[in-house]
Amino acid sequence: MGLLPVARCRCLGAPEPTTRTSRASSWPTVLFLGAVTVWVSGSCYAAGADGAASSALEARVHQLEKRLQRLEDTDAIRDLLIEYGQRLDTGDWVGYSQLFAQKGTWTGSFGTATGPTEILAMLRKSLGSMPAYDPAKVRSFHLMTNCVIHLDGDRATATSRWTNFGRTDDNRLVPRLAGRYEDVFVRENGKWKFLSRLAPRDIPNPETPAEAGKAP
Repeated sequence: MGLLPVARCRCLGAPEPTTRTSRASSWPTVLFLGAVTVWVSGSCYAAGADGAASSALEARVHQLEKRLQRLEDTDAIRDLLIEYGQRLDTGDWVGYSQLFAQKGTWTGSFGTATGPTEILAMLRKSLGSMPAYDPAKVRSFHLMTNCVIHLDGDRATATSRWTNFGRTDDNRLVPRLAGRYEDVFVRENGKWKFLSRLAPRDIPNPETPAEAGKAP
């Protein structure tokens, strides 16, 4: 985009020069014709750019910018979903709370909290401090899958699946719980954050309403 098309000229039906002299003598003519062709092409391009061609080009650029923005937003939200699981599994409550917007709400079996400060206080009160993460002593983790994101300007929604895996006493990997996430996001200070997150548990079936909305 922005480069002028280069016209290639070829004289149809002209005999191919047979001697070095005749080939050399034809170069000035070829160069002259090439220069004229480029000049005419450039003039036509410049004239058209002042009218409909310029508007069409601007519309195309705008369309491409919008598509690029959607791709970047989708990637950023997908990264946010993955980071949520990482912060949760490593017990990083500070980093976890910072994934929520200033008016973002966390709702689960511990209750409801709004904003990073309240969410952090609730997690510390309910779960306490976690030992430093040791990848050699992982007891459980969350697997995030089946993410579908819908963008709407500076807002977005998403649905996805979560599965919690654990380690048994005899060192086997087993699935323990499974459910889904229902999320609303907002762009805040240029970054995507959770505005709300629900995490209903599907398997095994929740026994109480509180368990149904528990965010693992």
